[in-house]
Amino acid sequence: RSLRNLLSPRCSSESASSGNGEDAPLDANTLSRKAQEFDVQRELPSSSSSSPLSSLPPLSSSDSLHPHLDTSPLHTSRTIDSELFVPTLPKHQTNEKVNRILERCQEAIAMIYSKQVDPPLKPPSSRGKFQSSEDGKEKGIEDKIFSNSNVNLGDIDVLGFDYDYTLVSYSDSLQQTIYEMARNRLVEDMRYPTNLMQFKYDPTFAIRGLAVDMELGWLCQLSYSSDVILAYNGRTKVSDEKLLEAYSGTSAIPPDLRKHRLRPLNDLFSMVEACLLADVVDFFVKTGIPFNPRSVVEDVLKAVGSAHTSGKMHNAVLMDVEKYIEKSDHLRNILERFRDSGKKLWLVSNSQFWYVDGGMRHVVGDDWRELFEVVIVGANKPGFYTEKRPFREVSSRTGRIKFKPINSLEDNCVYTQGSIQELLRITKTPGNKVLYLGDSVFADLVEARRLCGISTGAIISEVREEMEKQKGSAMWRYARLTTHVLQHSFRLIQEEMGLTRNEDDEDLLDSLEEEVSRWRDIQEHVINANFGSIFRAGTAFSKFASSMKRHADLYMSSVDNLRFYSVEQRFYPDGGHESVPFIDPLLDYIIGDDDALT
Repeated sequence: RSLRNLLSPRCSSESASSGNGEDAPLDANTLSRKAQEFDVQRELPSSSSSSPLSSLPPLSSSDSLHPHLDTSPLHTSRTIDSELFVPTLPKHQTNEKVNRILERCQEAIAMIYSKQVDPPLKPPSSRGKFQSSEDGKEKGIEDKIFSNSNVNLGDIDVLGFDYDYTLVSYSDSLQQTIYEMARNRLVEDMRYPTNLMQFKYDPTFAIRGLAVDMELGWLCQLSYSSDVILAYNGRTKVSDEKLLEAYSGTSAIPPDLRKHRLRPLNDLFSMVEACLLADVVDFFVKTGIPFNPRSVVEDVLKAVGSAHTSGKMHNAVLMDVEKYIEKSDHLRNILERFRDSGKKLWLVSNSQFWYVDGGMRHVVGDDWRELFEVVIVGANKPGFYTEKRPFREVSSRTGRIKFKPINSLEDNCVYTQGSIQELLRITKTPGNKVLYLGDSVFADLVEARRLCGISTGAIISEVREEMEKQKGSAMWRYARLTTHVLQHSFRLIQEEMGLTRNEDDEDLLDSLEEEVSRWRDIQEHVINANFGSIFRAGTAFSKFASSMKRHADLYMSSVDNLRFYSVEQRFYPDGGHESVPFIDPLLDYIIGDDDALT
């Protein structure tokens, strides 16, 4: 739902002025202004304000708070309405002990809002910052490598790498170019309306990890249990009623129906498919042109796929590598450091050699092949893991595929096709001695780990993007802390209610759940206004996050993150990148400890 809908229920001052005695939503312009003010121009409201903050004592610079609480201000400039952002919590009809917990909870939230307390989002013992030996600059938590299981790099003999979005990263210009190629194919070759030529790629619309309902043409976001949490028909959000109607009264999609109807969009190239499909469907719906959703979905997927299979995208990239491929200042040093430590490097990519060679020359240098013991192109993953095929040699000069049988892999040679089983056999490498890094969980990692015992690492650029948005948004931080305090109060209240519940108890808990959901949605809106985080689907993990946690031993925002770690580094499960507030003193205050914040 939109930020306007999320915040308007608490806009009491504006509602009062509407004269109808009901909560009236703010107009979009007013809400947008207030949200921006919150993010970049926060200031403690004046003592004359009628907000809940007016009862709080001012915080002087000499006040001593709990050592775990950072009281440095965020952003200050001018006052905004606290009624918009400090929730007014419901009251229990008869249970005063529950009401006391709610009062303390609201006071705690007001203190966060007023900047009297500003707790860190990680325990002090957590290594959220570390020093680069290269430039001496302090790096943030987005530069870390996160672990879902135990991985000891000292036991790893081979580091394998995918190419696209792993060894090389692309600029947003590439997505725009692919979009234009696919759009033009729809109009020029498939005779779609020429009106579509006005559309351009919108990088802010969709996220990775969605699924397309082939029968309805909807873009769906799935939870870890395959519930459809939300869906878009074109650029319009589908109502909850229509969701239930479409999926037989339940949002959970059975496996057989999921296989038949839903096509996952799990890699970064699929972002173009999501945006173009939404634009085409939206155009047909709004213009009243009748269409078959499955046919449109298939046409869009075919048009986007042709940009890859025709070689048009690859030619465009190599014609202007500076525009499309982001230069890395660290990749060569990382590869050399691991090679010099005695580890072998493999490159296994689905792309063709001429394309990989052009990009690697740009990011590493003309002698890049000297760093790799094995270079395999046209691997056709995930078939590379599940099929048994012989290797064939590729001429690095002409690109011609040779016919001679391959019984060993020679240095400075390039190979295509083949299989992981054959690669492990020829190189005499046990699967548990290999760590393979790639950006596509399903194409790069799932079968490698399941069939061969290979350790896997996912390159998820959204980790950095989302964390930078969180760090730069006072709104996200406030919503995150507010949610955590509300959830803690929810647990305390249920303990106070005991084993027997009455109607008043259930009404109160329902109201609190709505409040928690509202603030969670505000957090997600900061990340992406339509679908939120790729790691979340409502209050649950998304299907993408669940798959990543299951199939990726490690994950990181970029291969460049390896520069901060020893070649003998030992990784242990660490709970992931999502910040967990460490605000025990604040929670103790809710319980009733008045000295918790002094």
